[in-house]
Amino acid sequence: MLKYEIKKYILKSSIIISLSVFLLINLVKVLEIYYYTGGGRNILFGGKDRTVIGEEILYEKYRGEITDEKIEMLKAELKTAEAKLKEYGIIEEPIEDSYTGYPYGDVNVTKDIIKAYEYAILYSEYSNSLSEKALSNAEFFKGINDYDYRKNLLLADCYKSRAVDSFCRTRAYSAIFDYKFSTILSMLIIILAISPIVAKEKSIGYDRLIVSTGKGTRVMIAKIITASLFTIISSFILFVSDVIYYQQIYGFDGSDLPIYAIEAFKNCPFELTLIGAVFMTYLLRLAFLLTFSFMVVFISALSKNEIASMAVSMGTAFLLVILSEHIPSEISPTSLIGTSDMFSRVKLTDVLGFPVFSFVVALFVVALLSVIFITFAIRRGRKCC
Repeated sequence: MLKYEIKKYILKSSIIISLSVFLLINLVKVLEIYYYTGGGRNILFGGKDRTVIGEEILYEKYRGEITDEKIEMLKAELKTAEAKLKEYGIIEEPIEDSYTGYPYGDVNVTKDIIKAYEYAILYSEYSNSLSEKALSNAEFFKGINDYDYRKNLLLADCYKSRAVDSFCRTRAYSAIFDYKFSTILSMLIIILAISPIVAKEKSIGYDRLIVSTGKGTRVMIAKIITASLFTIISSFILFVSDVIYYQQIYGFDGSDLPIYAIEAFKNCPFELTLIGAVFMTYLLRLAFLLTFSFMVVFISALSKNEIASMAVSMGTAFLLVILSEHIPSEISPTSLIGTSDMFSRVKLTDVLGFPVFSFVVALFVVALLSVIFITFAIRRGRKCC
């Protein structure tokens, strides 16, 4: 029965072609974003210019573990670059004795690396100060406010004993955490594949035959499993395409570094490696997409034909995106799509006096919604298929 459902609704040429087209659209979107940021225009259409090559040479020279020797070399690099800038000033034509071809380019790139070094070296002091402040706050709230007491103890534990001892370029990771377009594409492919999964049976009158055999529940369970498998596979393919595209553009480096090695995520309460944060990003998006898939199955069970099912599913998806800006993140399923905000600051929810990370509450909400959609879809299936 499951094989039949997969073959009938998933392994269709139209779905495979649609997924291929979406992968291409995803690539175009990634390149569009890259085109309008940084040196994207030059690299995409003219190859790597000398400035980019110079940046990469400096990066390769100073990447990895931060040592006293590298720090002294960086100081010397900056002193040399500043001396050349003073000698040549702002020039239009590149010079030979320079990484980027321009003294001011060397100064800027070297300062950026020094800034990254400073952040890494000082981060341990910064995180310890957060931990100590949280402990002090916990002592203050002890016996006065149980929630604030527990919250500050949690924060103190999150930030203690942290350190960043290496430097790597991490733009690819930040880009993936911010990028949500592939999730929208996943929602669209789910609608295309799953919206007919029950409604089509009604439109051809096959539902009455299924009901007469008394196998409506078994058929609905097979359809729900089919929807789940398709959601997992299609969303994984699209997410992997994100990773591949950004890897080709920026390269993945320092995957074993903690997420707070990225300055934008210095307040991240989670002890994750960068690659772990990538996996977590996918799993949270998958949780949302599975709930969305079950919702589409439920809508399909309520609809009389494929067109109505697809139209209502599309409208509901659009409504979810619109309402996401107005629903508190801890109860909004769409808050699981983008992890950049979740990794950049602490978001806690008071649950019976205990501090719980807001994304955990959101996961509970999507799990509850999934159970509701599955339950009602199966009940509806007993009557119609």
